[in-house]
Amino acid sequence: MTTAQRDAIDHTALGWVKPEIDETLRQARIELEAFAEAPGDVTPMQTCMDHMHQVHGTLRMLELQAPAMVVREMEQLARALHEGKVEARDDALAALMRGVVQLPDYLERLQGGHRDIPIVLLPLINDLRTVRGEVALDASVLPQLLVPPTDAELEHARGSLA
Repeated sequence: MTTAQRDAIDHTALGWVKPEIDETLRQARIELEAFAEAPGDVTPMQTCMDHMHQVHGTLRMLELQAPAMVVREMEQLARALHEGKVEARDDALAALMRGVVQLPDYLERLQGGHRDIPIVLLPLINDLRTVRGEVALDASVLPQLLVPPTDAELEHARGSLA
């Protein structure tokens, strides 16, 4: 199977599940907002974590490693919030909200036929990690591309996260 055939299969599969991913992330955002408004009630954060877990599993099945890394970090931050282990609560909620908003745009770009460029997700991954008190990652932990992205591809991918 050629790389082009593999990419076509991935884009087709993503097209099948993207509406469900978008809806699940929308529901996660609603629960996140509910938790922000009533921090004493952790039920919305539990539901938010469940939604993120579902998206994480779907992205892993599609072998979209970098987007799956983002959702894994989102899920871990949501768990830390749920357990009251985050000191900068507002920063954590803001980072989670950025992830919930930016990830569908990134996946839309992939569905449109553009390459997965993991390096553009690294700032978001690190925001999610550092607000949780974890060490920032460097690019070496990201899935490596066989062909490095062009400057134009990087610019377009970063634009999807603006």
